[in-house]
Amino acid sequence: MEAVDIEPGAVFRFSHDERPNRVLLCDSDVVMYDAWWPHLEAWGLADLAAIKRQHISYYVTTVSTVLEKAKHLRTAPLTAAEMAVHRPDLPFAAVQDVTVTWSSGDADRVTDARAVLSAYRVYLLPFGPGGGTKAGVRVTADNGNAFTIGELFRKAQAVQARHLGDALPGAGVGIYRSGLQRGFPAYYLWGAVSRLHEHLAAHRP
Repeated sequence: MEAVDIEPGAVFRFSHDERPNRVLLCDSDVVMYDAWWPHLEAWGLADLAAIKRQHISYYVTTVSTVLEKAKHLRTAPLTAAEMAVHRPDLPFAAVQDVTVTWSSGDADRVTDARAVLSAYRVYLLPFGPGGGTKAGVRVTADNGNAFTIGELFRKAQAVQARHLGDALPGAGVGIYRSGLQRGFPAYYLWGAVSRLHEHLAAHRP
């Protein structure tokens, strides 16, 4: 598979699995995707009305993994309705800063604090004292249109504050795309290295 093939709607198959997969978004070195469900003869997230009532976690991997281990089959472009729900224009990492912490970080110091997340409402999923993910909390942009990164981080701090314990996830802070909740983009809270990249680092030979 070539890098130019990795775009929303690209259908690919890993060498170890006969089921095809379909790219929903690609940002930097991360690919998030849906999978074909043979028993339904449909994509797992094809029923948009149903997924708007649920909490959905996308499948996620790295661009390098797709390039090395997948074959491009065809392109099935996302419909306008799918684009509106999955929002492939949004970043995988909305915030990623090693210089601040969840307990004492200054929102005005967060990297790219003047940038924006172009969504008026998202769900934020805090982590618990043991590192597990807690239920998502809905937050809405003050201007009803988009979050500045500083505003998003302040609201994430408030969501995370009630769950903070002695153990923190590595250094810094991060807000990463996980999927959808009730039809809105869902982001999980963590450290400056995403759970995906932590997992890859831990299993690197």
